[in-house]
Amino acid sequence: MGLFQRLKDDLRAGIATLRLGTVHAAGRALEETELLRMRLEVRKLDQQLSDLYKDIGERAVDMKERGETAERVVHDAEIGRLVREVQTLKQSRKKLETEMDEIRNEQ
Repeated sequence: MGLFQRLKDDLRAGIATLRLGTVHAAGRALEETELLRMRLEVRKLDQQLSDLYKDIGERAVDMKERGETAERVVHDAEIGRLVREVQTLKQSRKKLETEMDEIRNEQ
């Protein structure tokens, strides 16, 4: 095998390694982009949860100040609806966190 042939083979091997590294880097960048998108979605859900908790608290305090019994506050239809929204958002958040963990564990 001549020097020229060895250089040619080394060049091919180097290009193949470079391509593999580029593919790996691109895949990693896509994973990080997806994780960032998911983190932003979790933050949005956290803000929505915070707003719902605030609404529930304000409603309960308002009812109590109007003289409603604790029993009526607990069974209030609006508070019940808001609590169901909280549960739905918590499930969505948990699902996102699970997906994020799966992406992290693939690395």
